[in-house]
Amino acid sequence: MTRALVLSEHALDVWADRHRAGEVPAPLPYGVNALSDELGWQLAGSRRAVDPRWSRWRDLVEHRSGYPIEQTLRGAGAARHSDVIIALLERQGAAASVLRHRRVPPWGSTPLVVWSCWLADDLRAAGADERRRLVERFAGADLITHLSRHETEIFTDLGITEDRLFPVTYGVSHDYYVPGDGQRDIELLAVGQDRGRDYRTLFEAVKGTDLTLDVVCKPENLADLDVPHNVRVHGVVPLPVYRSMLQSAQVVAVPTRDLAYPTGSSVALESASSGACVAVTGTRAMRDYFTDAVDARLVDEGDADDWRTVLTELREDVEQRERLGAAARRSVEARFNARHMWTELAGVMAERGLV
Repeated sequence: MTRALVLSEHALDVWADRHRAGEVPAPLPYGVNALSDELGWQLAGSRRAVDPRWSRWRDLVEHRSGYPIEQTLRGAGAARHSDVIIALLERQGAAASVLRHRRVPPWGSTPLVVWSCWLADDLRAAGADERRRLVERFAGADLITHLSRHETEIFTDLGITEDRLFPVTYGVSHDYYVPGDGQRDIELLAVGQDRGRDYRTLFEAVKGTDLTLDVVCKPENLADLDVPHNVRVHGVVPLPVYRSMLQSAQVVAVPTRDLAYPTGSSVALESASSGACVAVTGTRAMRDYFTDAVDARLVDEGDADDWRTVLTELREDVEQRERLGAAARRSVEARFNARHMWTELAGVMAERGLV
């Protein structure tokens, strides 16, 4: 049996309780429970302290270091008995990487996998000094995953060799995000609060039309934007409401900018998993997940006219919406789901001798 310490900002038992309460879509963050459910791995986690005396000291240390430390240190016992450490997102893997690079027991003798999302984009955007610090920070990681094959070059240009990299096939909880039984009575829906969202272009596209757009996001996502009269802003909604909205949407629009990672991919794939027709900005990264006119409609970045044309066409073409939505659901079932993602990554770990 393979034993893994999972470093997450969330305590795994608390997350499991939230899943039972219907607050999160999977039993463990990012569906990592697939490693135990499908492959029989034994997963352990660690918790943050609740004593305010300790937490004040922790917050000071972590603020100065720039990344979380406590859960890594509290996971020392589990790390000692683990075959591999899996950090869910790069910040959670930073301390373990530093300790492994310095050969500090037990981290120095336990392979580390960093499941990252934003690291390549951070490296691309950083100045020379910060870029060097980031590369040094993750020098102890045996394997760094990323969500688009286009990110690989960013890492290799900085001296991170390909044998330490893997462009994992990102996937969502397709057993939770499923097509509904009711009517799709939301004409056009946009959801998301990622830093790559481009609501400005989408608002320009629907302004002055008879399209009705529902938007779910944080208020700061719309700061300094004029909201057209045909846009209904819902703020942030609970997870069950979000799932219901995806099941009720005729079209889900995911307008983004072209970042290194596939910004918007979670909402796009959860919409696809729900059987909705998806329209996305055709960035290089998003083209790893969708093909125009096959399982989605891809729109040029920042092109309000193109968005307006595509959304108007989809509003009028029921057959096209249904065809694209069904194809998108099949694509998620076959490949872009969390079960596939983690079994694929487990295979890569085995191939590279990490487990």
